[in-house]
Amino acid sequence: MNDHMIGEITLSISSCIYFIWFIPQIWLNFKRRDTEGLSMWMHALLLFGYSADFLYGFGREMQWQYRFVTVTGLIWLCIQHIQIFRYGLHTKYQKINFSIISFIFLTSIIFIMINFTVEHHGKKYYDTAGYISDFCWMSYLFPQIIKNFKEKSTTGLSLWFLILAISLNFFDMTSALTLHWDLPSLFGPLIGMSKKLVVLFQFWYYEKYYKNVL
Repeated sequence: MNDHMIGEITLSISSCIYFIWFIPQIWLNFKRRDTEGLSMWMHALLLFGYSADFLYGFGREMQWQYRFVTVTGLIWLCIQHIQIFRYGLHTKYQKINFSIISFIFLTSIIFIMINFTVEHHGKKYYDTAGYISDFCWMSYLFPQIIKNFKEKSTTGLSLWFLILAISLNFFDMTSALTLHWDLPSLFGPLIGMSKKLVVLFQFWYYEKYYKNVL
C-alpha cells in the first residue's frame, strides 16, 4: 500500500466523519433540553465558517465530497441553531447575541444566493471566502475554552463531538502528509488538535474538580 492510497483512504474516512460530526452534540442538546454550557460564539464561528466554505466550495467548483460535507454541516448547524433558540435563551444577553448571530447568518445566506444567481466573481473573490473560513476554523474553539474555564465545567459540550473532532485532525494530517499537500494543510490540523487537547484536558480536570468539591 503506497502513500497515495493511504491518503485517499484517510480522506474518505474524514469525509464520513464530517457527515456525523455534529450528531453527538445535537443529541446531547436534545437529551438535556438545554444548551447551557455550549458557547454560542463557538456555534456562530462554525456557522460562519461553513457559510464561507459554501461560497468557496461552490464558487471554486471543489470536489463533490467537499461541497456535500459543507451542505451537511450547515444543515446540522441550522438544527443546533433552532435548539439554541428553543432551549438556550435564558438571559437578555443570550437573546441579543442570538439575534446578532441570526442576522449575520441570514445576511450571508442572502449574499451567497445573490452571488450564484445574479453576480459571478473570479478566483480571488472565492479565495477570500476560503480565508474567512480558515479563520473561523482556526478560532472556533477559543470561545468554548474560555466558557469552560469561566464556568469550571464542560457539561454543555459533548465528549464524542470532541473525540470525533480530534479524529478528524488526525486523519486530515495523515492525508496532508501522504498526499503531499501544502504546509498550511498540515499545520491547520496540527494547531487544531492542540486546541482540542486543551478542551480534552478541561473535560478531565473539571470532572476531577467537581469530584473533589463534592
